[in-house]
Amino acid sequence: MTRRDLTLAVIYAATGCAALGALTLAYGAKSAAPYGALPAIAAATLLLWTLSCWLRSRDRLAHPLALVGGLSLITTAFSDPPATPAGSVWRLAEMAVLLVLLAVVARWAPIRQATTAGAVAGAAVVAWTLPLVPEPSLLSLAGAAAFWSLPVLGAAVIGGYPRLVEHRRCRLIIETRRSQQLELARDLHDFVAHDISGIVAQAQAARFVAESDPGQALPALERIERAGLNALTSMDRTVRMLHEANGNGIERPDTPQPKPPPLRAQAQARASHPPLTPPPDIEPLPGVDQLPSLIERFTSAGATEARLAMPSDALGPLSRETSSTAYRMVVEALTNVRRHAPGATCVEVTFTPARTAADHTPAIEIQIVNNATTTTATTTPAITPTPTTASRIRRKRDGHGGRGLTALRERIHTAGGTLSYGPYEGGWRVRAVLPQTRTLPQEPS
Repeated sequence: MTRRDLTLAVIYAATGCAALGALTLAYGAKSAAPYGALPAIAAATLLLWTLSCWLRSRDRLAHPLALVGGLSLITTAFSDPPATPAGSVWRLAEMAVLLVLLAVVARWAPIRQATTAGAVAGAAVVAWTLPLVPEPSLLSLAGAAAFWSLPVLGAAVIGGYPRLVEHRRCRLIIETRRSQQLELARDLHDFVAHDISGIVAQAQAARFVAESDPGQALPALERIERAGLNALTSMDRTVRMLHEANGNGIERPDTPQPKPPPLRAQAQARASHPPLTPPPDIEPLPGVDQLPSLIERFTSAGATEARLAMPSDALGPLSRETSSTAYRMVVEALTNVRRHAPGATCVEVTFTPARTAADHTPAIEIQIVNNATTTTATTTPAITPTPTTASRIRRKRDGHGGRGLTALRERIHTAGGTLSYGPYEGGWRVRAVLPQTRTLPQEPS
């Protein structure tokens, strides 16, 4: 609590004590004071303190409100009720102030403190008319308590609903940031990991052939350089997406908005300064049109030959999402072949027209099949790894990896397709069916 808050609290406490003393002098004795004057003065004093120190008092209002509510309950339980209904004006004003303070506590106070203070203050509001009920019975007392529970519930809703909206907004921000992190993780896994695994395979192969045939080491180093440049390009695209988030309209929710300059100043600035060159657009994600170069790089990087069968005239136009998802799927499958089946000699990547099983819309079927693992190659690659090299290419898991196909299944399912994978004729097959253009589901009328 700052010195200003302490000074204001002392001033309002002295004001309340002065008001109570004035009532005592006016009525001559404490017993003759108006019914409920003491808790009403305490509630009004607390309200004045809350309004004067709003930004700092609203979070610390729960404990004072619980004390005022307890004082109100004591007054209800032990004070003699007035003889006429007009004598309850002080208590009616006190209930109005307590409802206002209850709404503030429900909005700003910590949850646990707000629950305790709300229960005490709500009980004070619900029970204040019970001593005033003529010829009390169980039914009349229950009716009076139920009637005054409605404004308590209304105050809790008025204060609690904005709090709930704020909580949902924070949760949405957290979930959005989490989805962005997962998207970046998938990008790094799909593109960077593919190039890095190629660098590792080339480096390990070049290490074993350098002594026997140094001439083959130079082409391997060139391929390592190209794979490294591709990895850097993928990293650069991801980093630019992060740095240029504000340029795409993504801003923090708590970012203060600058005050725009006057129109005359804006016109003078446009006249004196030429328009700036717009920043370059972020490079789009690769699609199926880049698959031939991907297959070529994969084949030249090791002993496994990759073949692509993609009749472009029979596939039809593909949406950007479908094209990017298909490219990611091929990258993931080739990366897994390089990691887990380094002895495979051939990988077949096939695109064929198909229909979706759900609504029979035009789709494409993608199959990536590698043959059985063997230590003898049927082709003559640039560098033929020895069995020792093949065993070294296979990485130890150590709790890492294994997330690529799961993330790929989620991505394909989001795009409206299906994914299946498993052993196939001694090797491994990854198969997916993707709609050519995604159609959003229509809401039922």
